[in-house]
Amino acid sequence: IKSYGDLAVFFYRLQHTELALHYVSRALYLLHLTCGANHPNTAATYINVAMMEEGLGNIHVALRYLQEALHINQKLLGPDHVQTAASYHAIAIALSLMEPPLYTLSMQHEQTTLDILERKLGPDDLRTQDAAAWLEYFD
Repeated sequence: IKSYGDLAVFFYRLQHTELALHYVSRALYLLHLTCGANHPNTAATYINVAMMEEGLGNIHVALRYLQEALHINQKLLGPDHVQTAASYHAIAIALSLMEPPLYTLSMQHEQTTLDILERKLGPDDLRTQDAAAWLEYFD
């Protein structure tokens, strides 16, 4: 599974996104067989697929993967986990890339990201400060 994931990242960085999607899809298939659909590694792979789909301009497809990753993270890690916050942030970014951009929804998701990070990491953490900057950008 790791080798397929590594190949996906390698080809994605070379901007061969279709080939990267082929390898990440294989990794996702194997993850489903070995770990199941409700596993943190599956959620992380969904986020990778979404990033690749975003790169191809398939924002609606990316959003579906991101929402599934969020659902898994909420269920397994809890609503206040840092990885759950990362899922909210990824959705906020994707919503801002839609035509027309959905900044109001982006702000709602980024506010949730910021709230979680402030509680878990504090206001001085760089991830918290980054979320605050994104929130200002969406506003």
